[in-house]
Amino acid sequence: MPWPLLYILLLAVKEVFPQKPTFTKLSDIYWNATNPIFRIDNTDHIIDVNKGNIAFEYDQVNIICPVYVPGTDEENAEKYIIYNVSKEEYDTCRITNPNPKIIAVCNQPHKLMYFTITFRSFTPQPGGLEFQPGEDYYFISTSSKDDLHRRIGGRCTTHNMKVVFKVCCRPEDMHNQTSMNRVPTTSISSPSTPRPVPTFAPTFAPPPRVELPTVRPTSYKEIDLTSYNVKSTTKKTNEYEKHPNEVVKNEELTYNSAIRRSGSTHAHSWLLLLSVCAVAAAQRWDMR
Repeated sequence: MPWPLLYILLLAVKEVFPQKPTFTKLSDIYWNATNPIFRIDNTDHIIDVNKGNIAFEYDQVNIICPVYVPGTDEENAEKYIIYNVSKEEYDTCRITNPNPKIIAVCNQPHKLMYFTITFRSFTPQPGGLEFQPGEDYYFISTSSKDDLHRRIGGRCTTHNMKVVFKVCCRPEDMHNQTSMNRVPTTSISSPSTPRPVPTFAPTFAPPPRVELPTVRPTSYKEIDLTSYNVKSTTKKTNEYEKHPNEVVKNEELTYNSAIRRSGSTHAHSWLLLLSVCAVAAAQRWDMR
């Protein structure tokens, strides 16, 4: 294999496995009935692990069994079997699995014993514990003073001897946490000019065009005033002096006849005026 290709391959392997796994120690857990973390008035028994760790960094915890000075009576010594159980078994303190997973056996009270748990998602050890991100793992101990192998009740019920390990974090949770930790950038934008509100002017359809009939002036005859005989006042006075009654009658007849002629003349004049006005109005309408 050429040296350049081998060098590139080694770099690729280094990128895939950038560093050896490192471990962070958590506080030790002393698994005895007098430990305050088992009190029911707090949540110290709920423990977050791998929170805020970088890649290939895992938390570790030591579970330390009860230990007594030599000469202590074994009958008064606490002995436990610690099981990894389901959520239902954790809540009820009842181990229903016929083959439960045993985490630790504390059965030698005069000897220091502890068990180290590494919270990683894979293990090179066959049958070892694996802890997947985003999952919860429940540990309980149902042993009693008289029965180490008891699986119902025991000190899980009387002394609340149970622990929850909450493994952080799922990939989507890490992405959300990273997004929340980013410093938000604020951009100041100039106020936008408000858009003018369109105004709709009412549209009116033009009125239908009405064709007015053309009014033509009717033919008329000019009145010849010279054809009327107008009697002079002198003659009238003389006739009135001679025949007053007949003169009065003749004057009445003449007056009535003149009124009729005058009324006819006025009617023709008004008709002519109306005709001219109608023609002018029609022409004005056509110009529009």
